[in-house]
Amino acid sequence: MKEIKLNSDSLEIYEKSVSEKLNRNDFINLWDLDLNDLLDISYNLKKLFNKNKIDLCSIMNAKSGICPENCIFCSQSKHNTSKIDTYGLKSKEEILKNAKSVEKYSNRFSIVVSGKTVTDLEFENIIESIEKIQNKTKLKVCVSLGLLNKDKLKALKERNVRIHNNLETSENYFKNICTSHDYEEKIKVILEAKKIGLEMCSGGIFGMGETIEDRVDLFLDLKKLGVDSVALNLLNPIYGTKIYEKIKSGDISPINSTDALKSICIARIALPDKVIRLCGGREHVLKDMQKYSLLALDGLMIGNYLTTNGQNIQSDLKMIEEMGFGR
Repeated sequence: MKEIKLNSDSLEIYEKSVSEKLNRNDFINLWDLDLNDLLDISYNLKKLFNKNKIDLCSIMNAKSGICPENCIFCSQSKHNTSKIDTYGLKSKEEILKNAKSVEKYSNRFSIVVSGKTVTDLEFENIIESIEKIQNKTKLKVCVSLGLLNKDKLKALKERNVRIHNNLETSENYFKNICTSHDYEEKIKVILEAKKIGLEMCSGGIFGMGETIEDRVDLFLDLKKLGVDSVALNLLNPIYGTKIYEKIKSGDISPINSTDALKSICIARIALPDKVIRLCGGREHVLKDMQKYSLLALDGLMIGNYLTTNGQNIQSDLKMIEEMGFGR
């Protein structure tokens, strides 16, 4: 990727991002900038902190559906009526097979389960799966297992596993998307995980009716928590979810590609030294604009998502190569 020179205004924002001299209002005001300027700033920050590579990860939906939580965006919630495959925890053999199938492309593999947390028996089986993956592949292992207690977090730390726990949105807006658990419960788990010394991946979803102020507040919370990787998702409303109905009725406007790209750039400027990873919904929202997101990103989820299909992996690899990035 060739060098992108910044104009004087963009250079000032770049320098203030590096020196952490931007405040909440500054981040909100970035929304008024031209998208091209935001992409230029983001690319220069990415190049400074994280070089020219895109870290690739894949996930497996290892336990699907019948979740007791009432998140309005999630097709796995029993409070929604989406038609999805439901099943208990996959066997250790199935999980290992899935990991091996993406080893050629991914640097990381995450075991994801539905539900607020996991039972002790499920956790024991997941630990065994983690050990199998670590022994039989070169993949780094991540898990997304809900709200874990201290003992389970310690067991994962002993195995050098990264934890994923999305905040989803700002603390102020969270009550609009879920009431069966609260924002503070998530914060508590993240703080405990960081205290124990675990690497932490967290982020949110854009396009659920939140404001740019909500997105900035999410970024600032992630910064304050010191997460290592920031997972950004773009809402792909699934039939049968409450949020699908809200968008269909016009209560919530769907996110567009410019909105999404600007939000990704502001995340980069707010969190310049973190891995900014784009995950679900990118194909649906960005379409042909996906390649431009790579100017701000240094992480990408490839393959299928939890209950929706992702872009063809070869197409992703080609896109990364054509934009001049390594992996």
